[in-house]
Amino acid sequence: MSTNQSFWNKAAIYGILLALVSVFFMVLQSVLAPARWMNILFWIIKLAATLGLLFYFMKDFGKGKESYTYSNSFKFGLAVSFCSSIIAAAYYYIHVMFLFPDTASQITNALLSGFEQAGITEEDFNTDKLVARLPVLITISQLIYFNILGLLWSSLLANGTKHKVASTPF
Repeated sequence: MSTNQSFWNKAAIYGILLALVSVFFMVLQSVLAPARWMNILFWIIKLAATLGLLFYFMKDFGKGKESYTYSNSFKFGLAVSFCSSIIAAAYYYIHVMFLFPDTASQITNALLSGFEQAGITEEDFNTDKLVARLPVLITISQLIYFNILGLLWSSLLANGTKHKVASTPF
């Protein structure tokens, strides 16, 4: 197995595991419909779990390597985050369209209410067309959002996962 293939195989497997954390908390929040303070608690736990897992995955990938630089760690973290974001965004589409369609109607109602408060009428903007495409727009925005977070967290965590290089004064 080539090095590049091994890289992407591990990134995909770790990405699936990382995405499962997000999926678990999405389902938990939809099923339980918790109070606001509980949503905040879930968000904090989800953040800690995803950061901890990403850090572990980045560190684990560097084990056994003679050299593991910031760049290597960052690239692997970004690949894991990318794979995870594809899976999480795809699940979010299924979540909104099929499993919990009430979520889509809540988002639609909030969006239409916002348009109404802004003074945008049906004559100014084709809301039906937007509402029909809303699940796809939400999925794309989730994909972008997860990738931006993956970029941010990978860049921050990569410094802690690289191998320390013994420096000499000569």
